[in-house]
Amino acid sequence: MSDEFERETQNLGNALLGIYILITRVCGLLPLPISLPTFEEDVLHGEQMIEGVSRVVDLIEDEPIDEDLQAGVWGGCLHWLSAAHLYNRWMEHHEHLVSLEIRINLVTGGEALHAVAHGLIDSQNE
Repeated sequence: MSDEFERETQNLGNALLGIYILITRVCGLLPLPISLPTFEEDVLHGEQMIEGVSRVVDLIEDEPIDEDLQAGVWGGCLHWLSAAHLYNRWMEHHEHLVSLEIRINLVTGGEALHAVAHGLIDSQNE
């Protein structure tokens, strides 16, 4: 493996982990908190993480929150899931375009999740 591929793989993996942590924090702020698997080490646990985030997508409509906040969680999680699936493709094919697709999904999902976090915190402070 080239140093560039290894560096990009590490950067993408760290970005996936970062947004996964954001998802777990947002889920903890929900009126009916949803717990996701947590891991001690900074290692991707792809299958378990994907199952956990998929569960959030299934459960979010049952949360007693505004539809816009539900949509933000739903969208953020779907963007993360897309990035996670693309990461598997990246590992097999090392295509630069795929790394860009992963990044745009994570940025877009992260923005939605940050907005939801602020909305949930604001609603708790009211």
